[in-house]
Amino acid sequence: MKTITLTDKQFDSIFDFIDSKLEFVLEYEIDNPDILEEWADLFDAHEVLHNTKKEYEDKLAKAKAKQPDMEW
Repeated sequence: MKTITLTDKQFDSIFDFIDSKLEFVLEYEIDNPDILEEWADLFDAHEVLHNTKKEYEDKLAKAKAKQPDMEW
C-alpha cells in the first residue's frame, strides 16, 4: 500500500483530469464497446478518488456541524 499526500488543489486537478478522460471514454464507448476493458485501471483510480473525496467531504461536514454558532 502507498500513501500519497496532495493539496486540495492537486487532488482536484487529478480528479477533474481523470473524470474528463472517463467522460470521453464513455462517449467513445458507444461506437467501440471493447474500449471499457482497456480503460479499466482508470475507472478503478476514479473510484478510489471519488470515495476519498466523499469521505473528506463527509468528515468536513461533521466537523463544521460541531462548530458552535457564532453570535455577534
